[in-house]
Amino acid sequence: MTRGPRAGEWLVVTAAEQRRIDALAVACGASEDALVESAGRSAAEWILANLEAECAVVLAGPGGNGADALVVARCLRRSGINVESFLFSPQGPPSRSAMHALALLRDEGGSAFALSHADADSGSLTCADLGHVGEALRAADLVIDGLYGAGLSRPLDGAAATIVLLLNESGARVVSLDVPSGVAADEGEVYGPAVRADVTLAMEFLKPAHLFFPAAGLCGRTDVVEVAYPEKAQDGMVPRARVLTGDGVRLRLPKRSPAGHKGTFGHVLLVAGSAGMTGAAILAGRAALRAGTGLLTLAVPASQVAAAHAGLPEALVVSLAEESGHIVPAAVADLGAAFGRARVLAIGPGLSRDEEASAAALAVIHGFDGPVIADADALYALARCPGGVRELAGRAILTPHPGEFGTLTGIDAAEVDGNRVDVASEFATANGVIVVLKGRPTAIGFPDGKIYLNPTGHAGLAKGGSGDVLTGIVAGLLAGGASLEDAALVGPYVHGLAADLFAVHGSERSLVPSDVVELLPQAFLEVEKCA
Repeated sequence: MTRGPRAGEWLVVTAAEQRRIDALAVACGASEDALVESAGRSAAEWILANLEAECAVVLAGPGGNGADALVVARCLRRSGINVESFLFSPQGPPSRSAMHALALLRDEGGSAFALSHADADSGSLTCADLGHVGEALRAADLVIDGLYGAGLSRPLDGAAATIVLLLNESGARVVSLDVPSGVAADEGEVYGPAVRADVTLAMEFLKPAHLFFPAAGLCGRTDVVEVAYPEKAQDGMVPRARVLTGDGVRLRLPKRSPAGHKGTFGHVLLVAGSAGMTGAAILAGRAALRAGTGLLTLAVPASQVAAAHAGLPEALVVSLAEESGHIVPAAVADLGAAFGRARVLAIGPGLSRDEEASAAALAVIHGFDGPVIADADALYALARCPGGVRELAGRAILTPHPGEFGTLTGIDAAEVDGNRVDVASEFATANGVIVVLKGRPTAIGFPDGKIYLNPTGHAGLAKGGSGDVLTGIVAGLLAGGASLEDAALVGPYVHGLAADLFAVHGSERSLVPSDVVELLPQAFLEVEKCA
């Protein structure tokens, strides 16, 4: 996802909201045919700029998605690509917009085969059978999937399901328009046969299916192409969520003065670690440094100080009062000087869920008056303290996975995972904190009700320690001058981007959290170069 017309972000809308915007566009004076032409041309321009093909098949459905596909067919023919088009409308005549797009294709010497006798009778088209479609698909090196778009509300069956099967078996590169045919646009579920796309070109707005799995797994690379909607048609939009582009992330990175020194770029106090879990503290600390903090104080139980020094020589290390390898409430007294120096407190990685450790974590959190990032075991401590989260309103980022979020809220983890947009937004609004609900996709909820979905990362991040790295990145960004909102958005994006960079040359299954830390310099560079 590379471009964004709204300060570096794309909006995610439901199919119903998309229909409302289309209707408003027409009411504002844009013709339906002009919108189709704009969508189809934009998709064709993307294809011609990014893909090479000599022989293409266009599969057009009965509605607006099919009309867009027929415009693509016309544009590809103009560029010299051999295009064979099929129009499929099994339950009645094609829409007026599809027939208009077909007429324009014919005016330029193109044609399309009908895939039902009703189409042939109503449109004076030559009727083709599924055998013909299969042969064409096997001969093509590019297929444009415009069978069904965001409006589909049922599983594909009959001839439609057979066409999808033939397409998936063809071996050709597949570009789906808006969403892969067979995918429910508003959900992450796939209920029946569906196209496996190599590329999906969303029309002006992303849909939930582009981001939620398993549907997102059928989209391949997703990009957004612009449609010429009048500005008034977008007034009063109600997006389901928002997604930052790389350029949007770049705009939110804290500025770094070329004359700066270590004090300029902030100071993170990281309270983390326990016996057997010092690695979590080291991972988080290394990530904070890679994210740009000028100074890092790592506060660990006394028995873990030597390991912390060895694993993170760049940090100042503070020894905390402990019992059996975990901190106790008396540790707060050991942090007096660090409280005065630090700009940001990050707490929780590897801290222990022991009752004494939880009491200590709460004392540290409430003893620090600056921004707080609470993760892992610090979240369990907050869950033990009624009203503890609310007391952090306006100054905290919480980074739970669904299980930790369930502990905070009493909601089953599976329910959290299946309803992550709403639960993250509602919790953030109710408590006045920012919630970074980890998973695929990570949902970032803000107190004002806005919700963002993070587009980067993959399943290789599903390893112990990945969350500790994220905590460190967010802390380092905050210390370096980012706002709470910007750190909560940039952190997950760069964290996921580092994982994506690893997958360019290595299997995602082999990714470990320390790889993410090592790739942060490259990930930040990628974002800094975005334009």
